[in-house]
Amino acid sequence: MNLLIANVGSTSLKFKLYEFPAESVLAEGRIEGIGRASSPASYRNCHGKTAASDQPVADYPSAIRLAVGWMTDPDIGVLRSLNQLHAVGFKTVHGGPYSGVQRLDEKVLQGMRDFAVVAPLHNPIYLTAIGFFQQVLPNTPLYGLFETTFHQTIPPEAYSYALPKEWREKLGIRRYGFHGASHWYIAERVPKLLGRASEGLRIISCHLGGSSSLCAIRDGRSVDTTMGFSPQSGVPQSARNGELDPFVVLYLIETHGYTAEQVRKILCQDSGLKGLSAGLSGDIPPLEAAAAQGNRDAQLALDCFVYEVAKQIGALWVACGGCDVLVFTGGIGERGALIRSRICERLTCLGVRIDAALNASPAGECTVSTADSSARVMIVPTNEEIIVARRIAEYITQTASRS
Repeated sequence: MNLLIANVGSTSLKFKLYEFPAESVLAEGRIEGIGRASSPASYRNCHGKTAASDQPVADYPSAIRLAVGWMTDPDIGVLRSLNQLHAVGFKTVHGGPYSGVQRLDEKVLQGMRDFAVVAPLHNPIYLTAIGFFQQVLPNTPLYGLFETTFHQTIPPEAYSYALPKEWREKLGIRRYGFHGASHWYIAERVPKLLGRASEGLRIISCHLGGSSSLCAIRDGRSVDTTMGFSPQSGVPQSARNGELDPFVVLYLIETHGYTAEQVRKILCQDSGLKGLSAGLSGDIPPLEAAAAQGNRDAQLALDCFVYEVAKQIGALWVACGGCDVLVFTGGIGERGALIRSRICERLTCLGVRIDAALNASPAGECTVSTADSSARVMIVPTNEEIIVARRIAEYITQTASRS
């Protein structure tokens, strides 16, 4: 079974073609700057053959055709024809009542449209890209693994907001959680690295990047997470607000004349680390450089991020009933040595200890804690694409066996 997993951005397309059940990567590539004057693109197949381009890629359909063209090219391709492509999979974000693996038919797409208002930076992009894939590959089934899926095991006391029952049950207002594919990968990978079963293992997964969330994993299942009804919540994001008293929004609208759209734009594009740093940046490296030069706004942004992450680790420590393994993943989690160090410094009250030398120069999947640390601290690069591919392959196989 050949599955193409598409990771879509507003101006980018990353893709991996998997063969199942071997889980081997047949080909992969990325196209950046879609719609711009320069669109750097690269491709590599399992035989080491490559292709690259810097020509303008006008739009998403053109990007999809470029990717498909590479994969079916007589010289560098791995498919004789598109008939060998069994499905395309997406790491879809918010489907409201739709979770798990879903065939992306009109009913499910409408669910994504209905919840686009609470995932405005995610759902519209995916809906547009899915529409283009339908145009370019009309005979290929499309599937989505929703990011909320892994968190369906969270108990009611953790996912319920203190709101009227009608809102919770009829309107679907609850804690959904996101970054599910990343946390799911950690839940599967860490036990293998440790050579033990997931049962009885308590993991706190810290996916830290441009978008960040934490997850308490017990016995291989999510029991709590920091993001809630939308990807806006939890710890501060790069340019999104994180946790916020909802009456701030009412105050801005009713007292200062802001419109809902103005507030939404500011919360999505000008808040988070970017807002805390007075617009300097939403990325950690430039903030660390500016803070080292005495920029107080940059220092505040870093301090708030470290504080909130450490505080949430403490909360999830309770939710998990303790912690055996504390995992850092995502761009910041994997590469941010100073951020990891500062977070763990705040966790010394819980007995967490890291080795400064190991933390400063980690090597791939590794442990950076000391022998006397209350929890093993690990760095584990995530692999969201393989989780999406596995779950979709399982769904297709199970569906076929029932028919």
